[in-house]
Amino acid sequence: MIIPFGEDPTQIQRAVALQELESCNPVIAKHGLVLSAEDTQALVRGRRDALKSAGRIEFGGGVVKDLVLSFASSPYVSQETFVETVLDLQELFYEVKNESLEQITDDELIAKMRALFDDVASGDLGYLEEALLEGLARHVREESLGDPDAADPDADTAAMNAATLAYHRYNVSDWVDETYSPPWEGSSWLDE
Repeated sequence: MIIPFGEDPTQIQRAVALQELESCNPVIAKHGLVLSAEDTQALVRGRRDALKSAGRIEFGGGVVKDLVLSFASSPYVSQETFVETVLDLQELFYEVKNESLEQITDDELIAKMRALFDDVASGDLGYLEEALLEGLARHVREESLGDPDAADPDADTAAMNAATLAYHRYNVSDWVDETYSPPWEGSSWLDE
């Protein structure tokens, strides 16, 4: 992209991102979703904030368009939750990119996020975050550091293992209540 002399590159990048998001409306409308002007503004602001907090820079419209298009067909999003979900997914995307040492392509990461979001996490973003950060990113990081024995042979397996771990952390019925001991079978001082 050629930036005319005297133009602010951040304003041009913002305009490109807004235009890309507005172009998503015909596609996501098939799923009962629409991005208003306020929604697109919020997503662009969220992108800027997520990049800043992750310590990253990005050229072009960014990954938000891909997230919008990928997650629009999820059964776990609605018009009321869509923008907030995409904002959270965007933050998670950049966090995982940092943690995985850039060893995952954007498209691969979005595909993994979508699969875990729908199949394992059932739309729970906290669950998705734990599965991605503890499984997928760890696998890629260990593999890139040259320790093939420490990494799982398959990133999907690593992510699924972390997702199972996360499931048991959040599933209260699986917790063992260690505050109570087994019933006493002997005599008590009250019996005397």
